[in-house]
Amino acid sequence: MPSKRNFPASTRRHALCLAAIIFLASGAALSQTLPLKRLDAYLERARVQWEVPGLAVAMVKDDSVIFAKGYGVRELGKPGKVDAHTLFAVASNTKAFTAALLGLLVEAGKLNWDDRVVQHLPGFQMYDPYVTRELNLVDLLTHRSGLPVYGGDHLWIGAQLDREEIMRRLRYLEPNAPLRAKFQYQNLMFLVAGQVIPAVTDTSWDDFIQARLLQPLGMRETVTSIRFLAGRDNVAAPHEVVQGKIAAISYDSVDATGPAGSLNSNVIDMAQWMRLQLGKGVYRGRRLLSESTMRMLHTQHMPIPVGVWAEKNFGRHFSGYGLGWFMYDYRGQKVMSHGGGLSGMFSLQTWLPDKNFGVIILTNFAPHDLTDALTYRILDAVLGAPARDWSADFLRWREEQREREARAEAELQAQRVAGTRPSLALEAYAGTYFDEFSGAAQVKLVNGKLVFYYNPRHTGEMEHWHYDTFRLTWHNPIYDMPKTALVTFFLDEAGRVEKLKTVFYDPIYFKRVRE
Repeated sequence: MPSKRNFPASTRRHALCLAAIIFLASGAALSQTLPLKRLDAYLERARVQWEVPGLAVAMVKDDSVIFAKGYGVRELGKPGKVDAHTLFAVASNTKAFTAALLGLLVEAGKLNWDDRVVQHLPGFQMYDPYVTRELNLVDLLTHRSGLPVYGGDHLWIGAQLDREEIMRRLRYLEPNAPLRAKFQYQNLMFLVAGQVIPAVTDTSWDDFIQARLLQPLGMRETVTSIRFLAGRDNVAAPHEVVQGKIAAISYDSVDATGPAGSLNSNVIDMAQWMRLQLGKGVYRGRRLLSESTMRMLHTQHMPIPVGVWAEKNFGRHFSGYGLGWFMYDYRGQKVMSHGGGLSGMFSLQTWLPDKNFGVIILTNFAPHDLTDALTYRILDAVLGAPARDWSADFLRWREEQREREARAEAELQAQRVAGTRPSLALEAYAGTYFDEFSGAAQVKLVNGKLVFYYNPRHTGEMEHWHYDTFRLTWHNPIYDMPKTALVTFFLDEAGRVEKLKTVFYDPIYFKRVRE
């Protein structure tokens, strides 16, 4: 998720010159271990292969920024170039900041890591009373709440709800796993973690992160909302595939779930954040986070099973999640990492604690695997491994994934029952539908076709599939949503529409509201 801010012009010019000098001067000193000039050429070549409009990369080694550079353009069709100060949405890279803020409150004696959420948010409620009572702060930060992967994200993607209302509705979101039994990536739990901050400090998450992390780290260009991007020139536009072509799109506001991913930043600022991580809480000689807090943040709290594919292709032996950080092994090294994905933006930061090295990559296109490909190429260089064309590998794997998707579509088509009709006239399906968690949805009859409307990111036309099931094609889906969904209507004993079932990320039932 995103957020941004800017250096004064004179400071920005100084930093850009310094980055260039570091790149050129350090290249010779580090040529034995890190061939920066060859990497520089590879980064641009891979960007073109993946058709990513723009990206920026920064590397940190031994507490110094040794490389910071932009590639491509901020927006297709416009001349503005990406540089080291271009602002991008860093999305879920925000999560580690939120975890660190709770660590500061633990240090101050206002929280304990094993505090139950209801101790600080008495009105907080989950679907299961046991989970309501037992859920603790570490659970919020480790994706082990039992809620579905991305469950509830439709409450903030394209929606207008505020943080309090989203948190209130959690009582209606059914889990699909027991508490602490399974890793299931969950944005809304980080929202709850962020709401603990004003509960114990009377300061909003937005103000607290500015005062306690962004300002001490000199991240003067980083902001907590796209509202602060207005009037700034050096801002990357998000891009997605629209009607078969890569095109600039509008930012999605994620203010409602800010603690999970609303930061916008650039590689210069994010390099300072990596310096803090590699320095184990020390930045420019000043301790900002205690050793015990850093150990807590960087310790695995939730294991993640290693799949056959990751073991075969990356030699992975373990994988897990700390507090806002993924961790795994690569070539005998512990790797700490987190990515961020939002509408038209992908980012990835990765660091090797034992090598005192980190890399951050920001891009203005989604989805793609370029950030992973470039990261592995850079890690191989740092570790002295043979140069491998990871970009070509990931492009091949992308084609294999597309082939799997085509086969899945063919299988779905084969299951379609031909020669059927809806039970009712189309106008009988039109109306308002409601779910306690999701709120209201509309089905409208427009120019002889049914249209499903929930919010701007969840709207589309429906074509009859078979029986009382229709196939919905989303007009403007976020990058990681399926482009289509089936909508099934259910009739009551009187032959009237009673409810519908569809899928955003998981199945959702909306009940018909009687006029």
